[in-house]
Amino acid sequence: MTGDVLSIRELSCDFLTVEGIVYAVNAVSLNIRRGEIHGLVGESGCGKSVGARAVLGLLDRKRCRIKGSAVFDGKNLLDLPERDMRDIRGRRISMIFQDPQNSLSPLETAGMQIGEAAANHRNFPQGERGRLVASLLERAGLHPDTAQRYPFELSGGMQQRVMIAQAVSCNPELLIADEPTTALDVTIQAQVLNLLKTLREELSLSVLLITHNFAVVAEVCDRVSVMYSGFIAETAEAGELIRFPAHPYSRALIKCIPRGRAESGAGPLPVIPGFPPRLYERPRGCPFVPRCPRAGSACAERPGPLDLGGGHVVFCHYPEYASAFSPEAP
Repeated sequence: MTGDVLSIRELSCDFLTVEGIVYAVNAVSLNIRRGEIHGLVGESGCGKSVGARAVLGLLDRKRCRIKGSAVFDGKNLLDLPERDMRDIRGRRISMIFQDPQNSLSPLETAGMQIGEAAANHRNFPQGERGRLVASLLERAGLHPDTAQRYPFELSGGMQQRVMIAQAVSCNPELLIADEPTTALDVTIQAQVLNLLKTLREELSLSVLLITHNFAVVAEVCDRVSVMYSGFIAETAEAGELIRFPAHPYSRALIKCIPRGRAESGAGPLPVIPGFPPRLYERPRGCPFVPRCPRAGSACAERPGPLDLGGGHVVFCHYPEYASAFSPEAP
């Protein structure tokens, strides 16, 4: 089956706070294709997780103003009543949260929590629950006996695998993984990423992988979108964007990746000057202007999408389509 499993159009999320309105997500448009792993990359606080939670109806509508659309199976998820969202959330779209230690209940065993997640959406005989939990744990790379253990008895990597087993318990069509490897060491990170790739193949999953790590993107993602200050800056095939980033922000992020001493020289590691903007005002033009080495007069207006071909789209008035790894690249 081809096409998009999720189509997000002009998604905006504004929060009412005691200091004013926070414009966390601004007119984000994003397509997740069936069967792909799509990376969403950006600095902390740029709106990645907020956008994902908005799609799943996990934001408090009393304190958050949400606009736009998120079309899944012909339905705009942002307009669905909570009763209808419960039939989709967890069963057809699942989410792996960033911190499993705070997401798993310390009062229930891993098996109880996985079984409850499946029972909420699937009908099966009572005696089948234990076999289902054991099967899910094995699929996630854990021994079935893990079902009898509490989360505080498990390592961070094991907790994350329990979260993954819980998320895929209903064979969802789309899995949103919110920085699933952030708190893990490098070896366990690689194991979790390989598990996501394996599950994608076995279950025909589509995955939205939220991360701030381009090494993770290079390892597992088919396409990637770069996000800055609530806006999408650039979208392309993962290898294409990493090698030929067109937006100055994408280029700056990739230039900051540590490399071998022989390749990078003995100089200091590059950094992006300045700080991300506070989100209490919606920018009229490009939000990256104060930190951008290529900013010009046109940047006072918000740039529209520029199609560079091959699905490579950039939101920039002055893009540079050249290898990020050439010695003369800025």
